[in-house]
Amino acid sequence: MSETPIQLRPVVLSDRENLFHWRNHAAVRQYALQADEIDWESHCRWLDATLQNPQRALLMGAQDGAPVGVLRYDVAGAEALVSVYLVPQRMGQGLGAPLLVAGHEWLSSHYPQVRQLNAQIVPGNVASIKVFERAGYQAVSPQAQQGILQYVYRF
Repeated sequence: MSETPIQLRPVVLSDRENLFHWRNHAAVRQYALQADEIDWESHCRWLDATLQNPQRALLMGAQDGAPVGVLRYDVAGAEALVSVYLVPQRMGQGLGAPLLVAGHEWLSSHYPQVRQLNAQIVPGNVASIKVFERAGYQAVSPQAQQGILQYVYRF
């Protein structure tokens, strides 16, 4: 694995097809909060709305020029909800925590009012729990609430 830092950039319309295939990949959907496959038209509507929403940041992470994953931040005042997934071919390479940490730095410079990140993890998703913990997130409570584990990161 390369030690090159992960670079982030905003997602653009030309990323549409890759995002569609990655998000619908079985390994990505397995632990997604909404695990159903997404049809092309719904994906296009969602991406168009996302790219127009100033309270939502959708970022592509890349290392050595190759995509590694996608971060989404839904900003609400001093807090933001984070969502992350890795490109299926890059899973298992130890890139999840570095992607989240790169996101912390990006968010601090683009949304400095955000002081807390919230994450929701499906119980049983041990890999995501480890990734978030390595990136500095802490469990809000040891029990799942409404079937979801809650994690928080404070700046």
